[in-house]
Amino acid sequence: MSDWTLCIDFGTAYSKAAAAPAGAWSRFDPAQVRPLMLSAHEGQGSAFLLDSAIFVDDDRVLFGRAAIAQANAQADTKRSALRSFKTLLSVSDLDRALNTNAPATIDPHRIFQMRDLIVLYLAYLLASIDRAAASDTMLAQAELTNRRYAAPAWRSGDSAGMHQVIVKLFGEAEAFRAAVGKKLLAPEGMSLRTISDALPKAMDQAAPQDMGLVFEATAAAAYTSVGLEQSASHMIVVDMGAGTTDIAALARLGPRAFELPEARVTLKQAGDFIDRVIANRVLDTAKWARSREQKTELWTVLMRQIGDIKETIFADGRATLRNQGRSISLSQRDIEQDRDFREFVKALREAYDHALAVVRDDAQARGRSEVQAIAVGGGASAPFIQDLIHRKAGSTRPRVTPRPATPDWARGGVFKGNLAPVFPQLAIAIGGALAPDAMLAARSGVTRPANDRSDTRAGRD
Repeated sequence: MSDWTLCIDFGTAYSKAAAAPAGAWSRFDPAQVRPLMLSAHEGQGSAFLLDSAIFVDDDRVLFGRAAIAQANAQADTKRSALRSFKTLLSVSDLDRALNTNAPATIDPHRIFQMRDLIVLYLAYLLASIDRAAASDTMLAQAELTNRRYAAPAWRSGDSAGMHQVIVKLFGEAEAFRAAVGKKLLAPEGMSLRTISDALPKAMDQAAPQDMGLVFEATAAAAYTSVGLEQSASHMIVVDMGAGTTDIAALARLGPRAFELPEARVTLKQAGDFIDRVIANRVLDTAKWARSREQKTELWTVLMRQIGDIKETIFADGRATLRNQGRSISLSQRDIEQDRDFREFVKALREAYDHALAVVRDDAQARGRSEVQAIAVGGGASAPFIQDLIHRKAGSTRPRVTPRPATPDWARGGVFKGNLAPVFPQLAIAIGGALAPDAMLAARSGVTRPANDRSDTRAGRD
């Protein structure tokens, strides 16, 4: 098959992309699932995860890990990288947010609007995708003719307006990428002069990209369904990323999948929130850090290592931080006893129970006996997330069947052990690439309502 589908998942912390041949969902072959190694050139961290970050320096703009490194180096000057792209794109008045000037902490020159910075990052992401595809032996000669992006079903199902804006942003990014070429991927970033010369012209000449939209929960349903011998018709998905925790429920009839909008819940607490809980617990434990300067230094050290600390706590039950000859230990129990964390877990359970009741009612009305429960995103393996999807397993009918965050086929030898450790973070991009066109929420400017249930009736297969 010469035609391939590319799906882009630009997350709050990391961006991911994956490709699959056209028709791969019905003719599944794990060897032809191609998660793109967007950061292979970095030589550190996961090659599949591209940091969603942009940093405006004195005379240039840096992207990805270089942006984060420079932001950390200038932390004492109250400078910061722009992240949380997905959070910005979820606001109710997107046009207004995009046309807002970037704050001085992000753009000290006050020359960029938020739209400019997002276009610059998307251009960097597109250039990284092209580089990764060119280095993949299976994709080097392929045509990524079918492009789509994954997003939550934001704004109470009003994806139409969002989709039109997003494809325009991608179009502007593609025009800028074409204008500046390989300069986008230079380790030292791009000069402000190059950007100021090329960006306005590119944005004026850009045309919206021909891209589809797949809802993240639908993408999760696509990759989960394709990896099972028997697939339930209903699914509840818990997606804890860096910025938000999203819960969604779906029903699938044949190749079509539709979300149950009544079940959709988004919580503002997620991975970044847990990072702050951990950091605050460490500061409370470190009695020797009394002055403001000592606390600031310790906080900076914590933020640089917080990902590893959190992963170790949830995997081993305890982590130890060493700073200035001192050791500070923190256990999972310490986190679980934190008041803010307990409130988050309580809200999470209430949201999950609400969504589960909705999808169970729909399954029962259609005469179905099973609901699959699955966790995706960077927090999928966290014990409290796994406890959540297992807490009502098999209790009543329709029964709830928890599914592993990483399917068996992702552990196969074809991926040489590199995919399984980060699969939950790549799951949406992979599922979005596998999903048939019937699962798309929008394509080429045509949007189907998020709660579209046309041609579906209770009991119909």
